[in-house]
Amino acid sequence: MGSGPSEGAAMQRGPSKGRALRTIGGWLALALLLAPLSIAGVSAQAPAPQAEKREAPERHEPARLLPPDASTTHTIARGDGRLTYLATAGSLPLLGNKGETTASIFFTAYAVEDKSQTRPLTFVFNGGPGAASAFLQLGALGPRVVNFSANGAVALEPVALADNADTWLEFTDLVFVDPVGTGYSRSAAGTPEADRAFYGVDKDAAAMADFVRLYLTRAGRLLAPVLLAGESYGGFRAALLADRLLGMGIAVRGAVLISPALEFSMLRGNRFSVLPLALVLPSLAVAHWEMRDGADGSLAPLAEVERFARTDYLLHLTSGVREDPKIDAELARYTGLATDVIARHNGRVTVRSFTRAFERRTDRLLSNYDATVSTPKPRDSGVRFDPILDNAIAALEPAFVQYVRTELGFRTDLAYHLLNREISGHWDFGTSPTRQGYAGALDELQKARTRHPPLGVLIAHGYTDVVTPYGVSRYLIEQLAPIATARPVELRVYRGGHMMYLRPASRQALARDAREFYALLRNAP
Repeated sequence: MGSGPSEGAAMQRGPSKGRALRTIGGWLALALLLAPLSIAGVSAQAPAPQAEKREAPERHEPARLLPPDASTTHTIARGDGRLTYLATAGSLPLLGNKGETTASIFFTAYAVEDKSQTRPLTFVFNGGPGAASAFLQLGALGPRVVNFSANGAVALEPVALADNADTWLEFTDLVFVDPVGTGYSRSAAGTPEADRAFYGVDKDAAAMADFVRLYLTRAGRLLAPVLLAGESYGGFRAALLADRLLGMGIAVRGAVLISPALEFSMLRGNRFSVLPLALVLPSLAVAHWEMRDGADGSLAPLAEVERFARTDYLLHLTSGVREDPKIDAELARYTGLATDVIARHNGRVTVRSFTRAFERRTDRLLSNYDATVSTPKPRDSGVRFDPILDNAIAALEPAFVQYVRTELGFRTDLAYHLLNREISGHWDFGTSPTRQGYAGALDELQKARTRHPPLGVLIAHGYTDVVTPYGVSRYLIEQLAPIATARPVELRVYRGGHMMYLRPASRQALARDAREFYALLRNAP
């Protein structure tokens, strides 16, 4: 989330102003769900004099527990040879208006032997808010990876790191960034109040833009082509950063948004907001087919479902609460639900009704992150557990801690937070008279495309993700006003769910499409 991210049961309730902000944030955070480069001066600040230590006890300044940056050289096998790269695990300080350190941001950077100023540099974020970037780092993009089963449900045993044949390091340098409260990143004071100074849409975007600026400055890469990649809320973050960074004169050339939450108002409907119900239907249909026919089953009927969702079904939803046996029969054919179950819900199939019907029928919990993956549960129990998200955390968190200590040489006793579930409840999504309780990133993305029309945007989704369904992004892309000469926004959909890259075949397909995307941008004006 991740790989990113608990886009779960809380969002089944209709959000209202104030409480809606916490509901939305909680849902997405639990939902997830990403050189040679030796940076002089990037290391943590030198220990303060003893007197200063007494005034600011170490227990109140966890950032002091971060060691100096560690840089190591590695080589991985490639199909056509070997790839040598420099890995740097370290931290950068964020500064306040008076020049004081307000936070230390942990990052992991990878760069190959290429002095060319045309070599892209990609900053990678996960979502939540509250997720560290190890989801994407060890799950998809980085040079080392934890391999999962064919359906992405569990890590292969024994859990171990392996060379990633699909690493994006082949075509871009990578910097994986953990916002305050995630990974090893901490506010300078280490208090809840200090942490919350970074917990919000605008606060987070400002902090991450400052990190990117400082990293590029210290690395001597201010003129390099910059790209942004983010999953879930990280995709939302990347869209905001694209405009901010371009406004700062930084050469942002593209963004890859993986399972993004672009407009929060579109993520879950209620009885008065029915469009999301229509847009999630294709994902539920693919989940039903895959559970019935297997992961290689045909998707040929999908175009028919997408057309039905946007026409007859949407007309039915907007016509009010009424019986329509024909609609019920079509929904039953597409989702596998019994017609009487659909009729009891007034001819509407929600994510909740789909998953609950499956659970009652099988005594298994069905994941919202990939609605084809389930796990047994006690009958009639209140146990809640997401078999994709929680299994990913159980494997990736200890794997990253061991990796960064043993292979990268960055040793600290700070707790590593792959998914800090406390953050979302304190996140400030911001309100305005016209957007109460709902945050959106498309206006900022449009401004970025206006500032730089060649800006490339690639949106990647998994078919069976019902946290941020691909149908929502497709609809939103179609609503964007055209910009003359601007590069069209691209959408790719893969087998799998929110973290589709946990499926090895989808990770490979995503890397292939990203490689082509980067190659096109390299040739852009």
